[in-house]
Formats: sequence, C-alpha cells, structure tokens
Amino acid sequence: MGKLGWTIDREEGLVTVRGAGVYDLAFATSLRLAMWAEGTVGYRKLLDLSRADIRLTSEDLETMVASTRSAGATIAGPIAIVLGQDPDPLLLDMAVLLKSRIGNRRRLRVFTEEAAARHWLSSEAGIAELSGALSRRPHLGVANFARVR
Repeated sequence: MGKLGWTIDREEGLVTVRGAGVYDLAFATSLRLAMWAEGTVGYRKLLDLSRADIRLTSEDLETMVASTRSAGATIAGPIAIVLGQDPDPLLLDMAVLLKSRIGNRRRLRVFTEEAAARHWLSSEAGIAELSGALSRRPHLGVANFARVR
C-alpha cells in the first residue's frame, strides 16, 4: 500500500504527516511518542490523511481522544486534518466525532484542502510558539503554587 510517515520542520515549527499507508492506533501512538521525544509537542501539526487507510475502532478512537486531550491546548500545538475533496463519509464522520470528543481541550480543525489547512495553521503560529515555550517550562505543581503567589 505504501508508507505513511511524518517530517519535522523545526524552522517552521510544523510536523507534517502524509502518505498512503495505514493510519491506526499504533501509528498514532508512535507519532505521539516521537513528538514528545523530539520536543515538538508544541509544533503545529498537518495530518494529510487524504490517501491514508484509516483503521480505528471505537476503542482506538477513545484512546486517541484521551491522549490528545491530556496534552491540552496550552502545551500542544494545533492540529489540521486534511481528508481530501471527496472524503469517505465514514472517515468524515470519524474526524468530526474526534473533534467533538476532544472539545476545547485542543485546537483541531478538519479540512478538505491542504491550502486551507496550511492557512489556518499559519494563523495559529503565534499560539503554537507560546505552546512550545510552555511545554518546555518546568511544572510548578500544587506545592510550589503558594511560594509563587
């Protein structure tokens, strides 16, 4: 079928996922772990899934929602998912369900065109830079809160 992979553009602060491979829980998990290891959690993410074979069960979707929500919008960068001009209705439903379940905890939008997705991600660049800076700060914790105030 081909290969689905990602590239990291540190200068642009952008992670791009594309290809014609399988997008499943194992791929999503490896991507998430790589973003933490590479220090790119705060980067903007462009997921071009227009040629990917999406294989996610309901349980997989719940796991992805939980891990995506856990990073939060103050640490993790925005996500733009590109499904293509004529996406499979099931794929579109899955993307909308993912967005709905994540709610306001992450900035995530679904697009049919890559140009529109890139435009939105560009408008989110300042927020993504702040997210990246916050993701590198040490966690204060509750015990240190009183001393900071």
